[in-house]
Amino acid sequence: MDLEATALPTFQLDSDGIPPPSEQEETGEVGPMLPAVYLLSVPHPKDRKHTFSEVISLSHPKPPSDIADLEARHLENMLDAARPWAPWESLADFGYTETAVKGVLSKEIIDMQLKGFSGPWSNEGGSKITLRDYKDYKFYLEKARVVGVQFLNANVEAELWGEPKKYTFYYRDPWEWILSLVTDPGLARVSQWQSRRLYYCENGQMERYVHEPFSADCWNDVDSELPPANPFMHCWLPLHIWLDKGLVTSHVKMFPIVLRALWLPSEIRNASGNGGGVIIGFMVMVDDPGHPKDRTERQNYAFAQFKREIYQQSWFGEPVRCGDEVVRNLYPGFLIESLDFEEAWNFTCCRAGRAKHPCARCLVSQEMLDCLGQAFPSRSSKAMKKVVEKARSAPTAAQREKLLMDHGLHDVPHFMWNIRFSDPYLAFIYDLLHFLESGKWGHHLWSLTLDILEKLGLLREATVRMAKFSRWRDLKHINDLATKDFTDGQTHLDILKCIVYILCEILPPKSTLIPCIRALLKCRMLLGLRVMTTSRQTVAQQYIEEYEQWCKRVSENYGKNFKFPKQHFLVHALDDVRMKGVLRNGTTRTGEGTHQEISVRDEDQEVVARTRLLIDDFFKQASRTGEQSDATGDSENSKKAVDAAQFKQGSARRIPKSRISPAKGENQWIFGSPLQHGDSRSYEDLHGGDDPVYRSLDSRLRDFLHSQYPDEYLGYEDTIMIEVFRCVYLEYQSKDDWTTAEDILRCHTNWYNSGPRYDCVLFNSDQPSIACARLRSLIRCELPSSRVVDLAVVQNMKHSKWRPKTSWDGCVVLEEEGNLTFLLMDYVIRGALLTPAEGPPNSRNRFHYLVDAVDGDMFLRVLNATGHVCN
Repeated sequence: MDLEATALPTFQLDSDGIPPPSEQEETGEVGPMLPAVYLLSVPHPKDRKHTFSEVISLSHPKPPSDIADLEARHLENMLDAARPWAPWESLADFGYTETAVKGVLSKEIIDMQLKGFSGPWSNEGGSKITLRDYKDYKFYLEKARVVGVQFLNANVEAELWGEPKKYTFYYRDPWEWILSLVTDPGLARVSQWQSRRLYYCENGQMERYVHEPFSADCWNDVDSELPPANPFMHCWLPLHIWLDKGLVTSHVKMFPIVLRALWLPSEIRNASGNGGGVIIGFMVMVDDPGHPKDRTERQNYAFAQFKREIYQQSWFGEPVRCGDEVVRNLYPGFLIESLDFEEAWNFTCCRAGRAKHPCARCLVSQEMLDCLGQAFPSRSSKAMKKVVEKARSAPTAAQREKLLMDHGLHDVPHFMWNIRFSDPYLAFIYDLLHFLESGKWGHHLWSLTLDILEKLGLLREATVRMAKFSRWRDLKHINDLATKDFTDGQTHLDILKCIVYILCEILPPKSTLIPCIRALLKCRMLLGLRVMTTSRQTVAQQYIEEYEQWCKRVSENYGKNFKFPKQHFLVHALDDVRMKGVLRNGTTRTGEGTHQEISVRDEDQEVVARTRLLIDDFFKQASRTGEQSDATGDSENSKKAVDAAQFKQGSARRIPKSRISPAKGENQWIFGSPLQHGDSRSYEDLHGGDDPVYRSLDSRLRDFLHSQYPDEYLGYEDTIMIEVFRCVYLEYQSKDDWTTAEDILRCHTNWYNSGPRYDCVLFNSDQPSIACARLRSLIRCELPSSRVVDLAVVQNMKHSKWRPKTSWDGCVVLEEEGNLTFLLMDYVIRGALLTPAEGPPNSRNRFHYLVDAVDGDMFLRVLNATGHVCN
């Protein structure tokens, strides 16, 4: 969710761009105008359209109805603007077409049905389907085959060893694509035209934070440099460019170049459909005419420079009336480049990994690649352009070559040097997927870990322990660690989140490998947050320095060499956050739906399949958790009647109607999967003999309810009706980005025929440390007074002083208590993942580790509970 969309009060800016405090605030009391905890959004001084600061309240566990209404309208605007079902007029039209194509319906049947929908079958036009007949049906299918800006082609030429080479380059005109976005009325409503400064405010303290690119420094600096309105506003249009060599196939000898519009919300630009990432061209694959070993070093250098010349030849503010009818002077430029290192070296015309200065961002030397606490001279368009010009004017070839080598450059002018507000070196962003998950971890530390486990004969034991790791909805369950050929970064990340809990009990005591992996995981968790405050950046810098120190220890103990470019690039990660917003803005993980454009065939089945991918991809990106939304359009067939809930995971879930209606009011939980209904005594008689959860249920329940509700008189003869459930959907306010998130928790005796599953929860208690309990049952009670109470039967967890062979910063060990107690659902905060620990001798499987890396919210909760301060 875009936080800017839910702003309520507005304030006239003072000289610093901050709203004045109320009189009560000056006396230490919170006045009615400003909440106790809030977010502050301050527009850029040159923003003529927004001259007020905006405040978003965070003081309520659930947002007031007016905020919820604003959020709903915002998300409706998102879907209306994205229109992933285009060119169909509505989601209902596409839904019918998809059904008809998959069902291979005849022309006669389709014509009959559509005429019925638009006529007598729907109260003479009451259907949400706007298709009228078979002619309309075929019209939109044909139209869907030709969507968006069309491809052009051009030839690029260069000479290699005296022989001319020619390549054909396929591309779309980027400016034509940009114009199609800025002139779209739907997209104009959700576009961010100028930068803002954002602050987290609590207890009179303000802390800046960044998330989207408009909140970071680079956009702010460009806005400050642009001239004031004269009479039209001057607006920067930052772009995200992504080159993905991984999409090359035996049929496609070029790899796609994807552009995204960073002035659009991430829900739109990272998905598919209108405003989403678009393949702007296909970069030529330059085949090697021989083998590098058969050439001299000079010949290899000539071939590398030849490839970069082909790259550079493949590329190509004016006032525009935008979709909101406002005329703006637009300045497109490149803010983010998402590239792997090989692509980055080609793209920036830098020399490769064995060069004297192998980084595309700075002039770090080979021998300093493992130094993460030191800054190095930055590359810039101005500086690198001077180097190339000076090299070309050198009196001898040797002097020219030395100058280029000293700066790690090829003699190729970069096309971005002449594009204002675009720097090819600064735009190269730290990619968590390639550089950390698949890079430092997947290709280096994980490979080292497997080698160590094999040498010690511990790989089988580690595999068995990993297979027993507790399940979690957003965590892949790994059954076979011995499989070395994990190719996707998500699997590498899931192993990274779990492996410390496996290694800590089987590796020799005080192993340096465990704290090194843990330090890398802590870096990944903070750098992967959706919002980055100043205090989070401070802690992240400490983690990077800690990781560097443990890498040195691992090098000493295991001989691992950390002098490689992806290790070094961690130096630039926090600079990227400050300049461009959080790192997820430049990840190569998003926008997979755009890939389908490569293989679309001119057939009805392919058209509907592609459109379905676009729709699903949009809902996936719009979902808070990043998972696929359950909303498929079956019940929401009009883009003008969209409920905000469909953007959240589980929103379209079909929850069976319970026998006891839930209490009225805004609860943060919903019970699902009802089991049985009856009175408490009968339930105890039926199940108390077999299940300790229900032994003496009636008396224990009456005592608990009386302690919680003294005004309720519960006589022995009074009947308490109960209904037992096996699932709860639990909403909470995420500490990561302060928006609403959701857990789905189970308490089941035989979950999917794989044995019992009893998930755990965090709950509010009087203790300063984290309070955790295991769900054993979910019960809804209806009292004689008609009061309805939702509660859980839980086994509490107490903090243990026991530690594994090798502990780590943030290690939380919990011991499961034997007694069962009741817990009101009002006290439950969110779900928690606990995984078994071996514990001390004869511990009988009662010890567990609290896994803090399941998501950013849990990581921050545990981090702050263990003595850190990180807002």
